[in-house]
Amino acid sequence: MSSTPTLHRLAEELREQEKFSDALKIYSKVIKQYYLDKNYFGIADALGGQSLTYKHLFLVNKKQEYVDLAYGSAKSSLDIAKKYKVTTILHRCYFLLGEISMLKTDYKNAINNYQIALKLFPKINSEKGDFAYHLGEAFYCNGQKILGSLYFYYGIVLIKLYSAKTDSFLIHVWLSGAYLRLFALTKVKIYLNLAKKIIDSDPDLIIRRRQLSHFQNP
Repeated sequence: MSSTPTLHRLAEELREQEKFSDALKIYSKVIKQYYLDKNYFGIADALGGQSLTYKHLFLVNKKQEYVDLAYGSAKSSLDIAKKYKVTTILHRCYFLLGEISMLKTDYKNAINNYQIALKLFPKINSEKGDFAYHLGEAFYCNGQKILGSLYFYYGIVLIKLYSAKTDSFLIHVWLSGAYLRLFALTKVKIYLNLAKKIIDSDPDLIIRRRQLSHFQNP
């Protein structure tokens, strides 16, 4: 089915537009077709996208069932990657499990998963910076504030350093996310202003715009 990658991209776009129900329907179709095609990278990748969708649903609705569903999809993604030796996606699988551990406030487990993700990360680029700042957040939330701050700044430096080689939307997502999390943890207003500047510059940052509104109107 040649249209499966196209449908997969559509599911990603719908998720970023906060059309979560539509995204989940398409992810289900995509995962089934990837199974039929024996495309195990595709299965693991789509399960990861499904997990992210459930994560955002939890952040919007605060229903615990979405955390459980997000974990189930992330764990299935890792299981598929391990079973079929899809090593090129393992770092993202562990990163997702780190994100779900953060939702559960299980910071030690989040640190462990993020550290594995960084260790497995195949190269140095802006996305690795995204991974690094998430590890920084986990350390910070676990009470290791100095180490957390170091990873935050290391992540921001990497995101900026390789930004010319990466899609601008992703750079905006990662940088604004780092600044929003820094503001949430430190209450230093400059981080909120930096995030706002990025978010205001990119109309496609729909999820980030909602998150910014939450911080501006708690």
